[in-house]
Amino acid sequence: MNKIEYIAEVLPDSHLSLPSRLAKQLNLKVNSKVRILLIPDEHEKKGINCFFGKWQDERDADDIVSDIYKERKINIRPD
Repeated sequence: MNKIEYIAEVLPDSHLSLPSRLAKQLNLKVNSKVRILLIPDEHEKKGINCFFGKWQDERDADDIVSDIYKERKINIRPD
């Protein structure tokens, strides 16, 4: 049995989001039955804490610094 874990979003109509790539990966069709285990995301943050968290960029530090230097060399100011 294929199992996939992901973070779902509760939509305004109380349905859960399911990315289409996951539906395809699991070979789900309209009206397919799936088992769902609901566990509130303990990482969901409220208030000012929503600004703190893990860095999302997958690049290493050298690549990031290199990009910063490249961007600084681009002169977008009018002469």
